[in-house]
Amino acid sequence: MDEKNDSGFDLDADVEAQIQGRKAAAARAPAANAKSKLFLTAAAIGIALWRLSRWENPLPFLDNYGGSATTYGWASSVLLSSLETNLAGEWLKDYSVDNQLAGTNLAMVNYTLAKFQEFGLEAAYIDQYTAYVSYPLDSSLSLLDNGSAVVYTPALIEDQLDEDPNSSYHVPAFFGYAASGNVTAEYVYCNYGTYEDFQALLQLGVDLKGKIAIARMGAIFRGLKVKFAQELGMSGVLLYTDTGDDGEVVIENGFKPYPHGFARNPSSIQRGSVIFSTAGDPTTPGYAIKPGEKKPRVDPTSVPKIPVLPISYREVTPILEKLSGHGPKIDGWDGRVKGYDYSVGPNANYTLNLYNKQEFNISIMNNIMGKITGLDDSKFILIGNHHDSWTPAAADPHSGSAALLEIIRAFGDLVKSGWQPKISVVFASWDGEEYGLLGSTEYAEYYQYELKRKCVAYINSDVATIGSILTMEASPLLNDLLLETTKELQYPNSTITLYDHFMDKKGGKIGTLGSGSDYTAFLEHLGIPSVDMGFSNNLKNSSVYQYHSLYDSYYWMSKFGDPGFVFHNLMAKYMSLLILHLSDEPVLRLRTNNYAVELQKYYHDLKVPSQWLNQTQVRHCGHTGESFEAVKKHHSLEKLIKKVHKKMQVLDLKTGEYDDYLRELVDLYDHWESLTYWQRIKLHFKTKAANSVLQYFERHFLDHKGLNNRPWFKHVIYASGRYTGYKGQELPGLAEAIEDDNLDDFTERLGKLSEILDTLLRMCSL
Repeated sequence: MDEKNDSGFDLDADVEAQIQGRKAAAARAPAANAKSKLFLTAAAIGIALWRLSRWENPLPFLDNYGGSATTYGWASSVLLSSLETNLAGEWLKDYSVDNQLAGTNLAMVNYTLAKFQEFGLEAAYIDQYTAYVSYPLDSSLSLLDNGSAVVYTPALIEDQLDEDPNSSYHVPAFFGYAASGNVTAEYVYCNYGTYEDFQALLQLGVDLKGKIAIARMGAIFRGLKVKFAQELGMSGVLLYTDTGDDGEVVIENGFKPYPHGFARNPSSIQRGSVIFSTAGDPTTPGYAIKPGEKKPRVDPTSVPKIPVLPISYREVTPILEKLSGHGPKIDGWDGRVKGYDYSVGPNANYTLNLYNKQEFNISIMNNIMGKITGLDDSKFILIGNHHDSWTPAAADPHSGSAALLEIIRAFGDLVKSGWQPKISVVFASWDGEEYGLLGSTEYAEYYQYELKRKCVAYINSDVATIGSILTMEASPLLNDLLLETTKELQYPNSTITLYDHFMDKKGGKIGTLGSGSDYTAFLEHLGIPSVDMGFSNNLKNSSVYQYHSLYDSYYWMSKFGDPGFVFHNLMAKYMSLLILHLSDEPVLRLRTNNYAVELQKYYHDLKVPSQWLNQTQVRHCGHTGESFEAVKKHHSLEKLIKKVHKKMQVLDLKTGEYDDYLRELVDLYDHWESLTYWQRIKLHFKTKAANSVLQYFERHFLDHKGLNNRPWFKHVIYASGRYTGYKGQELPGLAEAIEDDNLDDFTERLGKLSEILDTLLRMCSL
């Protein structure tokens, strides 16, 4: 009978053999340790002689580290003391007073640069790239009867509110990258405009060719709604926000609309980008261009070729009402638009005229960068959010901007106290995120080789605060750090910790990264461990977030989103402690076992077609990990699948042991004063080797081939879902091969995963 390990996974003879092999290796350890001591001694003498020849401290790593716990205790107290003065509201007010489309607001760029410099960042500068973007010129929408008479013309602008000064700004209702065009056609309601929604319409025989699609926001990235409509030959798209997605916080339940209450203002319009793929400048896939550089640009195939406009739910109502009773109704497609029965249409008696005019050009994206140089400048962590937005926005992104300035201010005070991180800390304020992650992606592509060599982790906070519920998505390498650090902070106005809150509201679940913010290039293109975090709202008794509208304003934030800027402050404190842990501990604060555990869950959830499992002629090409002959020996795909699972089981065991080993190293640093001279030398070199494993662990999940039709996405474990955009897809290559019924591709990608697991098993062998 197979025995089970502590995680509950079945262990067969192959796995048990590997465990016994490890035990045998341990028995040979004394001889190996003797050789190791001899090597370390020789290495230390060599380094010492070389440094002495340059009149330097011969063995600087023997200087007192202070113990990671001691150093952390002092440094964290300085940071938290600085942040007891909460200036987040002041920075947010400064940031949210003017229009700030990508590549346009140099005053705000210079403001951020000045703050970076004022708070002590070294060599703060503006890092520029050129990118293809669009800006609005004109637009209109009209409802016509069958005699082509105009029966309704929506204003396509939010109401001006006396309470909210930002509502007086004139910001056109437009979508970035929407094509210029003027179309008149019948229209069809397409629910959320997902791939499945359009397939449902086709199966019902609804004629979509040449029609204008009306779809509600939500469920998937808005650009994919346009992509699917365009591919089906539709002539235009109109997108609105249905209050059916606002949960219980609606006028019908007694909530007053903004600015008098928590419900959505009926005139609120969600702007945004409708590019098909959020992966940087669509004319420079995989590379970047700085101003003055001569590099080629390609045809932007991910930019729509049909016009698209946004509209409020109040102004879309007279248009949707005309579809009532026309065409089929589909279960589950209803929302809360009054007077509309959610028939899909079309109604031959009415058409829409949709007009959109935009200027497309090459603009300059302005990233703002700054640095705290560490004792070891060959490694750094990167922290960022973006500064561009569709309106003079507060939450997105400037709750993140305000928190970022607070973090930099606190670290400036820490540096003045004599602190220097063990590795460097780089801060970034990205431009062009809203259009398609332009600034961060161009930076990541331009410096990709340096980033792959040096960057330990990326911390992202975009919408840092719209409520009081901590939400996180991350690479599993960071999960241990993220959870442990929540135990160090008190949750506001309570007797519980942030950890208690996170366990209560989220069950301790750290989600999967997909796309939609600036972490995308770092994790899914370069293999850098990343995290995205923020305080979200609920849809029961807190304010609806007025996303990408004029009402994402300082007034909304100060009155409803985060009165007193309490959670801005808590985010600044939490991120500061994360940065301190990552930059100032001798053993990098990344842990491997969570990755092995999560990987097995993803693998278990794959729905492999039953008819594949007995295939005996599984083809394999392109990778050396599992040759064709080796695959044939499995006799069936089912056996190959089981073999990969066995490797995952062993990785679970080994990473568990490896994390225990890392904790032993940390404990030795905490007892540094009691270590002998030779123990310190040995610990230094062990740490150097361990940090190399940790720093490059995630990189091994990259496949240069990338995904089919999306080669920019190179991570084999995580990618933006091809039918969702925002939501992450685990094991994307395998999952998409199943969706495409492509057995050969599935087998090849399974072989690549097997090869990666072999590499990681070797890396984590003690």
